[in-house]
Amino acid sequence: MTSSQFAGIRFFRNTLVLATSFALLSVMTLSGLASAITPSTTAVTSITVDTGPSSVAVSPDGSSVWVTNFNSDTVSRINTATNAVTSITVDTGPSSVAVSPDGSSVWVANFNSDTVSRINTATNTVTSITVGNGPSSVAVSPDGLSIWVAVRNQNGVAVVSRINTTTEAVTSITVGFYPSSVVVSPDGSSVWVTNLINVSRIDTTTDAVTVITVGTYPFIVAVSPDGSSVWVTNYQSGTVSRIDTATNVVTSITVGSSPYGVVVSPDGSSVWVTNQISGTISRIDTATNAVTSIAVGASPWDVVVSPDGSSVWVTNQGSGTVSRIDTATNAVTSIAVGASPSGVVVSPDGSSVWVTNQGSGTVSRITFPPQPPANVTATPGNAQATISWTAPTNTGGSPITGYTATASVGGQSCTTTTATSCTISGLTNGTTYYVSVTATNAVGVSDPSVVAVTPTSDPVAPAFTG
Repeated sequence: MTSSQFAGIRFFRNTLVLATSFALLSVMTLSGLASAITPSTTAVTSITVDTGPSSVAVSPDGSSVWVTNFNSDTVSRINTATNAVTSITVDTGPSSVAVSPDGSSVWVANFNSDTVSRINTATNTVTSITVGNGPSSVAVSPDGLSIWVAVRNQNGVAVVSRINTTTEAVTSITVGFYPSSVVVSPDGSSVWVTNLINVSRIDTTTDAVTVITVGTYPFIVAVSPDGSSVWVTNYQSGTVSRIDTATNVVTSITVGSSPYGVVVSPDGSSVWVTNQISGTISRIDTATNAVTSIAVGASPWDVVVSPDGSSVWVTNQGSGTVSRIDTATNAVTSIAVGASPSGVVVSPDGSSVWVTNQGSGTVSRITFPPQPPANVTATPGNAQATISWTAPTNTGGSPITGYTATASVGGQSCTTTTATSCTISGLTNGTTYYVSVTATNAVGVSDPSVVAVTPTSDPVAPAFTG
């Protein structure tokens, strides 16, 4: 799942008051990817945006974070280098946001305006495109040529609107009753839409629609990275439907109570599902469909996996927390954020996690210690060694403030602020030392990179470079 499906929640809650058996959703609390080298060490920065922040997306280069503010009719653009916020006015009820693959455009579904706003990221100028009544979810094709919007109805017919990004022309495709979540397959050949009673598969070449029966009240849909399977949460059934995309055959998998969010790991080995009433997340082994239940906070909502697959992040609306799950151990760390956290994304390099807090009018940025320095080498000298390295590409979301190289045994060390080499003195010739090099930022210290070196009084031949 992505946080761009928040709009679906809003209209879904309003729609389902007609179904008394599903009244549970309407009384839920709604008061308002990162690879951490040291996951127990995090820092949370609160960034004020406008009221009712819900959906969040990050640009492909990680330079901007985009937040829909449902109650303010604005989108907040956050500069990730400075955390500075620019407010951009769109149409009423913005709730779903997606960024084009090249980062040139941001697309916003405005639930109360029947429009999609296109934001030019170079200028922040806004173009309004009419799509139909109650647009609830927006997705961009991998080639950036089409925008797909789940629309509640248009002239009495439930549709998905397809926007040509070159001409901004809109094509309406009839689907099932009250479409909510929409995603595009990795190869762009299919679009998958959850409706109130089924799933629609759209062939993007012909716009032909195939209807697939799943569980009761299908809500959020996700596609595996290789496109071989589609995963659908069935809110009232307590199940997830696994659809084989080659055959459209459906397998039902029992999870927790009121499953909502769903995401597939980057390697496709696991599927993660938030169970809102159970206060759990279900981890599904895609090889066996076996389910492991992991306790998180109250009313878990959105879920995302870090780009390297090492951690899963869950927003807990009822707890005001985010749960970080270590995918190697299933261990859970709870991190306090703002009130009623909903959407969550991880920056492309894994250095920051971004959380929208509906009840606080804020975005929480979670940062970490940096990754270890890379390419560490050691040049032996007379009772000394010169240690060199390259800066880590992932700084943990906070600038590196220094490096330390420490020899073991003995503890002799050298430090730098920005330089990527230093010399350790006071060593014993002929003794092998293991030197660990760490990077430090405002959050903490990285894990070490280690290199062996044996000081010597003999001259050391220069490295051959010819």
